[in-house]
Amino acid sequence: MKIKVNNTVVEVDAPFTVEDVVRQYSDVEVGVAVAVNGSLVRRPQWSGHSLIDGDDVVIIKAAYGG
Repeated sequence: MKIKVNNTVVEVDAPFTVEDVVRQYSDVEVGVAVAVNGSLVRRPQWSGHSLIDGDDVVIIKAAYGG
C-alpha cells in the first residue's frame, strides 16, 4: 500500500501502524508527535493505529533551543 510520510509517498506492507512509521522513518522516538490525516495520534495509540492506503502521516520532531 502507499502512504505519504512527511510529503513523500512510500510503499509499505500492510498491516503497518503509526509505531512502524516512527521506527522506520524517524531517527528518534522521544520528542516526536504524529498526525494521520491531520489528526494527532497519541503515543499510547501508536501500536494499535493501523494505517490504510492513502493515509497522510506527518512526523514532527521537537526542536530544542530558543
